[in-house]
Amino acid sequence: MRRSLTVAIILSFAATASASYYNDSAKGWWWYQKEPEKQPGNPEKKKKASNRVPSLKDYTYEQIWEMHPDQFQEFAEALKKKAVQKPSEENVKEYFEVQEIARKKALAFSNVAQFVWQKYPELTTKKDYPITTPGNLARIAQINEERQRTLRDNREDFALIYFQRPDCSYCDEQSRILEWFTNETGWTVKRVNISENPSMASKFSVEITPTLILIQKGNQDYLPVSAGVISADEIEDKAYRAVRLLKGEISPEEYSLYEFQKGGGFDVKKRRLQDKGQP
Repeated sequence: MRRSLTVAIILSFAATASASYYNDSAKGWWWYQKEPEKQPGNPEKKKKASNRVPSLKDYTYEQIWEMHPDQFQEFAEALKKKAVQKPSEENVKEYFEVQEIARKKALAFSNVAQFVWQKYPELTTKKDYPITTPGNLARIAQINEERQRTLRDNREDFALIYFQRPDCSYCDEQSRILEWFTNETGWTVKRVNISENPSMASKFSVEITPTLILIQKGNQDYLPVSAGVISADEIEDKAYRAVRLLKGEISPEEYSLYEFQKGGGFDVKKRRLQDKGQP
């Protein structure tokens, strides 16, 4: 009985294995399945980078003259490297010949620029910043008159806070300059000893002395004028610009603009180019 049972189990296992074999053989067994053959491809042959050394003989003068600036720069750089690598008479001569073309191109641009500036003077800043001595003196006089008038007209609405310390030697020099400034402009300058009044210094984020802060009545905004010793002329100039900015007369992008320069070459908001379709 046991023998019959054993034979039955063996036959059953063999039948199962046989069925599994034929079922899996349809899918392919890993130990006899062939690896798929690689199909021979036809990849495009990569173009080999040309190692040919450039030469002036490859182009006519007109072709070099009409080259795009990027192409010309690349060509000139290649000639320079060739001349450095092999400094023969011919290679060095070619390099200087292409430099001569570059110089003439620059001269041509400069000549046309002078013509355009003469024909269209509104495109230059000569009228706003003359280089002749009489013109420059007139410009400086306009600047001084405008600054002094602005500071004089606004001395009741603005003031300077002067942060200093008794042991600060730089503050001694700045104090003498501020004395001259107040006598000339009539401005109020409030002195603050940061050793005795650290909270005031903290309020305006002052860490070094001397420091000047410009404030306006009825306005929480303020503007630093200087940190360190500056001249009376600088105080006038920076206070003038700060006043105009806090009053809304100029924007930060117009910070260096004087009133008499509006509409000129230094006025960043003066737009000359018109949109298409507009007169």
